[in-house]
Amino acid sequence: MEKQEIVKLFLENELQLTPNALEIIFQKQDIIDKIISFAKEKNLLVVDENVLEKILTPTTEIGQLEIKVVYPEELEEFTTEDVLRVMKERFEILSRIIQENHRLQNLTSLSKIKKLKKGEEATVIGMIKDKTTYTILLEDFTSHETIQMEAKVVEKLFYDDVIGVKVRKEEEKLVGDKIFFPSLSFFRKTSQLNKDVILSNLEIKIGDKSIPLEKKEIVKVYIEEFKLLMIDNVVIEKYRQKDEQLIDTLVSLIERRHLNPSFFISKKVYKKDLFLLDEVPDAIVVLNSNEFIYKAYKGINLFLLPVGKKLNLRKKSIE
Repeated sequence: MEKQEIVKLFLENELQLTPNALEIIFQKQDIIDKIISFAKEKNLLVVDENVLEKILTPTTEIGQLEIKVVYPEELEEFTTEDVLRVMKERFEILSRIIQENHRLQNLTSLSKIKKLKKGEEATVIGMIKDKTTYTILLEDFTSHETIQMEAKVVEKLFYDDVIGVKVRKEEEKLVGDKIFFPSLSFFRKTSQLNKDVILSNLEIKIGDKSIPLEKKEIVKVYIEEFKLLMIDNVVIEKYRQKDEQLIDTLVSLIERRHLNPSFFISKKVYKKDLFLLDEVPDAIVVLNSNEFIYKAYKGINLFLLPVGKKLNLRKKSIE
C-alpha cells in the first residue's frame, strides 16, 4: 500500500496518524490490522510513536503481568540532518505542550517580533542555542533573536531548552520578563501496581521470576498500564547546579519535559528519544545514586536508588 492509501484506511477506521507513525507503518504493513485493532480496543483517536512502541515492543509475562522493556537505539554515526530532525521533532512536541499548558497570549513567531513597537509585548516559543550572562539566543524554524533577561534566570536555563518567553520592546532591544517551560500543568492520577515489583540496576523481579536489564543510560518499562523510566544517575548529575539537591535537579528536568535536553552535553542521537517526556511516566527511578529518596511530584513517583539496593516499586521502599 502507498502512504496515501494507509492514511485513508486509518481514516475509514476513525483514526489519525502522525507523520512519524505513518513512516513506521509504511515499513511494517503486515501489522496494520493489529494496530487498528489495538487502537480501537483502547478507544484511541490518534496513532503516534508511543502507541506503536507499545505494539512493537516484545512482551514478557511475569506473575500474570505483561511487561515491555524499551531500550534506546543510539545512532553510532549521524549527520547534521539527523540532529536537525531530532531537534525539530522535539521542538514541535514541546512547543505544542507549552501552548496547551499555558494558553499563551499574543503568541507569535520569532521572525515577526522585530516589528514590535516600543512598549509592545508578545510571547514567543523557541529553543536556546546560546546564552551569555544577561542574554539568550532563542531560535525557532523561522528566525532567531537575542533576548535580554535577568542573570539569575539565564543561569538556570540549559542549551537546547524549549521554552516560551514573554518579551517586550525597549528601544532597540527585546527584553524577556517571564519564561514558560512545557512542565506538567496538573496533578494526575498515577497508575497503580497490584503486585510487588522489585527493581535494581540489574533486573526487574516479580515473585521468583525476573527480567535482566541491559546497562543503558535510560530504559522505559511498561508494566501493564504502569509507565516507568529508569535513568542512570550520571545523566542527571550533568545538569546539577551548585548546591542543588539531585532530586531537585530531576524535578527541574521534568518541568522541561526532557531528562537530557542539551545536545552539547549528551552528544548523542537516538532513533527514538526516550528522554523526551511526551508521555508522562508514573514513576522515574534514578539508578546508582548516593542515597535513597522518594518524592511524589505532580502525579509522578520519583526515586533515587543507591548502588546495590533494591526498590519495591509498589511499597515505595528499599529492601
